[in-house]
Amino acid sequence: MESFWNAVQSVTVILLLTATGYFCGAKGWMNAQSKAFVSKFLMTLAVPCMCVSGLRGNLTREMLAGSLRVLAVPFICSAAGFVLSYLAARLLKLPKKQLGVFLVMCSISNAMFIGYPMCTELFGDACIPYVMLYYFANTCFTQTLAMWLIRRSGESGDAPKRHPLAFLVSPTVLALFLGIALVLLDIQLPPFLASYIRYTGSVVSPVALLLAGYIIYELGLKNLRLDKTILTMLCFRFLLAPASYLLCCAALGVDGLARATLVVEGTMPVVTQTVVAASQYGADEQLAAEGAALSTLASFLVIPVLMLVL
Repeated sequence: MESFWNAVQSVTVILLLTATGYFCGAKGWMNAQSKAFVSKFLMTLAVPCMCVSGLRGNLTREMLAGSLRVLAVPFICSAAGFVLSYLAARLLKLPKKQLGVFLVMCSISNAMFIGYPMCTELFGDACIPYVMLYYFANTCFTQTLAMWLIRRSGESGDAPKRHPLAFLVSPTVLALFLGIALVLLDIQLPPFLASYIRYTGSVVSPVALLLAGYIIYELGLKNLRLDKTILTMLCFRFLLAPASYLLCCAALGVDGLARATLVVEGTMPVVTQTVVAASQYGADEQLAAEGAALSTLASFLVIPVLMLVL
C-alpha cells in the first residue's frame, strides 16, 4: 500500500498543476497565443535540453548497451495497439472521419506533456533515460503512421504533407541522438553550458502540466461525453495498454525501473497532437478533443491503482 499512497501523492501534485493551467485559462491569463508560445518553447528548446541533460546525467554506457530490449517494448506494443484497435474499429463500424483518430488515440500515449512529469514524480530523475527511449519510439509512430492515418480520415484538410522521416530532424529527436552520443563518447559539456541546459530542461514538467490544464479548459468540460467509441478507447488506454506492456516486458526480460517506466508511459492519456492533426486534416476533431480530455482526467485515477500492480 505504500506505493499506492506515494502514487496518490504524486498524482495529486500533477493534478494540482494541471488544475492551475485550467484556472489560468478560465481567468484569461492563458489564451491561444500563449498556448502556441508554450508549445513551441517546450518542443524546440526545453524538451531538447531536458533530453541532453537527462541522458548525460542519468545514462551510462552499460545501460545504453542493454537498451535495445527496452526500446523494442514500445515499438512492439504500439504496433499491436494499432492492429487490435483496427479490429475494434471494424466491430464498432466507425465512419472514415473517425477511424484514424480512434486508432491513434488507442495506440499512442502522451509521453511528454503528461508522461514525463508523471514518471519523474513517481520514480525520480533516474527514470529519464527510459522515458527518452520510450519517447523516441512514441515519436516514430506519432510523426509517421499516426499522421498518415489521421490525414486519410480527413475530408478537407489542406495542411502541407510531411516526409515520413521528417521526425528524425526535429529538435527533440536530434537532442536525443546528441545525448546518446555524449554518453557513448564520454564527453562532458562545459560547466556553464551544462548548467544552462539543466535549468532550461527543468521547466518541462510544471510548464507542460500547465499547458495540459489549459488544453482541457480550451476543449471545455461541458462538451465532454461518454459514448461507446470513447469507452472503447479508454479500455485500450487503461486496460489493454498496461497489460500489453507488462506481458512484453516479461517476454523480453525487461524489469525494475525500466519496466515500471515503460508501463506508466504506455498507460498515459491520448497524445494531444491528435487534436491538432484532426483539426488540420479535417478528421473528427470533436472525438479527438473528447478523447484527449477524458483520458487525461481518467489517468489521475488509474495511475495509483496501476502502482499497486507494479
